[in-house]
Amino acid sequence: MLDEAYHPLGRLAGAEVGVQSTLDGQDILIQHSDIGHSLACLLGFGQADIVRQEDAYYWRILHDRQVDELLVELIDLLISIRYAHPALVQLEMILEPDEP
Repeated sequence: MLDEAYHPLGRLAGAEVGVQSTLDGQDILIQHSDIGHSLACLLGFGQADIVRQEDAYYWRILHDRQVDELLVELIDLLISIRYAHPALVQLEMILEPDEP
C-alpha cells in the first residue's frame, strides 16, 4: 500500500493515477503500464522516474508549473477534439428515477 500522502485519483486504461504530497508540492504517480508510460513521457517531457511502492511500480512526475501548464493545454485540446466529433453526443443528461 502506498503511504498516507498518496491520493488515488482514478484509472487510465487500467493504470492507477494519483498524486503524492511532497515538502515542495506534489508528484504525479502513474502505475507502470504501456499507457502509463506514454502518459508519463508526455507529462514529464520525455523524462520520468520510476519508483516502487509495495508490489507495484509507478512513473513519478514532479508536478511543477511547467507540467501544470501542459495539463491545462492538454485538457483544453482534448475537450476541443471531443466536441469537434460530429456524431458523438457531447452532453448526456441522467435523470433520477423519480424525475419525469
